[in-house]
Amino acid sequence: MLAGRIITPLRRLAFAAQKVAEGDLTASVEATTDDEVGQLTRVFKYMIESLQERDAAIFEHITTITKQVSQLTALNKTGAAIASTLDLDKLLTTVLHLLVENMGFSRMALVFYDSERCRVYGTRIAGVPEETANAAHNLEFTVENDDSIEAEILIRGRPVYVSDITAVASRMYPPFLELCRQAGVTSYVCAPMKSKDRILGFVAADRGEHPCSADDIEVLLTIAHDMAVAIDNARAYQQLEQLTATLDKRVQERTQELQSANEKLRELDLLKSSFVSMVSHELRTPMTSIKGYVDNLLDGVAGPLNEKPTYYLKRVQHNVERLTRMINDLLDLSRIEAGAVKLQLGSLSIPELLNDVVEGFQTIATEKSVNVKAHSTPELPLIQGDRDKLYQVLNNLIQNAIKFTPKGGTILAEAQAGPQGFVQICVGDTGCGIAAEELPRVFERFYRGESVAIENRGAGLGLAITKNLVELHYGRIWVESTPGEGSRFMFSLPIAHPS
Repeated sequence: MLAGRIITPLRRLAFAAQKVAEGDLTASVEATTDDEVGQLTRVFKYMIESLQERDAAIFEHITTITKQVSQLTALNKTGAAIASTLDLDKLLTTVLHLLVENMGFSRMALVFYDSERCRVYGTRIAGVPEETANAAHNLEFTVENDDSIEAEILIRGRPVYVSDITAVASRMYPPFLELCRQAGVTSYVCAPMKSKDRILGFVAADRGEHPCSADDIEVLLTIAHDMAVAIDNARAYQQLEQLTATLDKRVQERTQELQSANEKLRELDLLKSSFVSMVSHELRTPMTSIKGYVDNLLDGVAGPLNEKPTYYLKRVQHNVERLTRMINDLLDLSRIEAGAVKLQLGSLSIPELLNDVVEGFQTIATEKSVNVKAHSTPELPLIQGDRDKLYQVLNNLIQNAIKFTPKGGTILAEAQAGPQGFVQICVGDTGCGIAAEELPRVFERFYRGESVAIENRGAGLGLAITKNLVELHYGRIWVESTPGEGSRFMFSLPIAHPS
């Protein structure tokens, strides 16, 4: 009884387990009892069935992967063939034969389509007798926008799967149907060749005696896309060759035109610079004379003046000074752009320079009731720079700050250590500020902000000159501003000037 209930079933189970361990999944055992041994036997049987199902699934996956690897290998070879040549005839012949040999298709066709004329032409077929291939190549017909297979592919751009050619014979163009019957085609798939939203034709394939499947469409769509790109590239290359034939001549002609235009621009630029320089110099003499006479009149040289003449003469004096500044700015900018400005470098203390410039504005600041201050962090290193040019930079920035700062406002000019090897100077004010859309243009020549009051607008040269002088010192200048709160003009200068 012990042997029948326990020992014998365990031996059968051990034997089956040995077979499974050796890879034989056909081994099987049946439970004869409901005790622990029977339960173990049923679990073992369930395990064998699970292994059999897993083995079948793995086999199916391996078959699918093998098929996909074969298709990918064929597509890779096709891609290599496409990349190896731009000769359209050689490309089409090579690729078609490669696909027939490696994709398992019996025949493949490339059908070209002229979308402007709605006409099929130049069909290429691989896997058929030469006579059939020649007949297909000479075949031409117009595609109508109807219910035909050709319209579905070439006009509407949809892939087509035909499981039985007899069922769609009425929808096929008759000569094309006749070619298919001569070649023995019973089932086929087609995919349109699209490139840049244009349909160049379609690719068709069949498997001979075996029917095609819907899965073949996915493969053919990939092939059709690659072929469309290859055909487009080959045609573009042919057009490029035609253009290259005349390119040298066109390049020479265009180069001569550009050289002539460039020479004219240089001449105009020289004339402009000469004109600005000449006019500025010619204007300085009468302006100086006018200023002298006005100063003499205000000083009482020609006798005492009452209130109204004094007011008018002061207005003349103000505008003469304004014109003089504009003339000087024009001359400065003209010299900078001509490369005529040379820096007189020397060791320079930025804090001392800052104090000197600020001190010179105290009288003007007091008249306008604004506060101008200077501040520097201690022990700033000396820099190599041109004192006069940097004085002009600071003078322009502080003068602008005073112009746009209302009564009771504050202007702070401060210097501090910047990034390694640089000193940074900032001129900040509590004025009207600059609109965000105007910030990128404030350093342009002749640019005057739209939001600036007319009486405060200058020639638009001061900041352009300032920027050029900072850059001559291998420095950088920029601006930060908040409308209604003020502006901060900052520039950095290298401590050691490049030799």
